[in-house]
Amino acid sequence: MTLGACAAVKRHGPIGFWSEQRYDKQLRQHGPWPAYYDAKNSRYLARGRYQHGLYAGRWRYYGPTGVVERMERFARRPYGLISVTEYHPNGHKWRSGQARIVDEGDKIHFYWFGTWKVFSPNGQYIGVEQYERGVLRGKRLVPIDSLTTGTRTAR
Repeated sequence: MTLGACAAVKRHGPIGFWSEQRYDKQLRQHGPWPAYYDAKNSRYLARGRYQHGLYAGRWRYYGPTGVVERMERFARRPYGLISVTEYHPNGHKWRSGQARIVDEGDKIHFYWFGTWKVFSPNGQYIGVEQYERGVLRGKRLVPIDSLTTGTRTAR
C-alpha cells in the first residue's frame, strides 16, 4: 500500500515548495512555472506561475537573446482578463493594451480588445490601435511634427 502511494507521487515529481514545476492534488499545474530554451536551464523562454491550473500573476516571455519580448498580467477577477505589454528588441515599450482568454468548450480563444497604446523604438508615444475580438478595427497616429517638437496637437 505504501508503494502505491509513492508511485503516485513519482508521476509528477517533487511537490515541495522548492520544486519549480509542481502540481496540486488534482494534478493541475500550481506554483512557479519557468520554461527554458536549453536543456541546462540557463536561458528563460518564459517565467510565470499557475494557481490550480490557471495562469496567475505576471508572466514574462523572453527572446533567444534574453531580452523581454512580452509581459502579461493576469487579473484575479474576472479570470481571463490580461494586461499585455510588448517590447521592441532594444527593450523599450512597443505597445500595451488588454487581451482576454475565453474557454469556448472545444477550444481556448485568446484575443486582443479595446484601445492599445503604440510606442516608437525610442519609447515615444505615437498613437493608438483599436481591436475588437482580435481584429484591428482602427489606428490613430500622432503627427510626426509633434514627435520632434514634443507637443501634441488637439484631436
